[in-house]
Amino acid sequence: MAAISVEFKGTWRLFIGTSKCDLDAVDIEDALKQIMEKYWPGIEKKIKERGVKLDGDFLKYSYIVLNKTDIKKLKDRTLKEGDSLRLYLSVPGG
Repeated sequence: MAAISVEFKGTWRLFIGTSKCDLDAVDIEDALKQIMEKYWPGIEKKIKERGVKLDGDFLKYSYIVLNKTDIKKLKDRTLKEGDSLRLYLSVPGG
């Protein structure tokens, strides 16, 4: 288990109500599960109040980075002490 920091960037910070949290997790999946359990109910409520419909969880709409690397590019998803996980809202369009 590793102590890591999690940063919520942009719109996620507004919906979650904080820009950062610390947690202990074994791997990225464990960290994301903890984030979902802790923050999803509040996020879902705030989003629904604004008339937005989401299917699934908010992580599906996130760009997630571990120590400056997109987690989709990582083969080893084990966390180490002091790692930093950052979540950004993916915004389609251009």
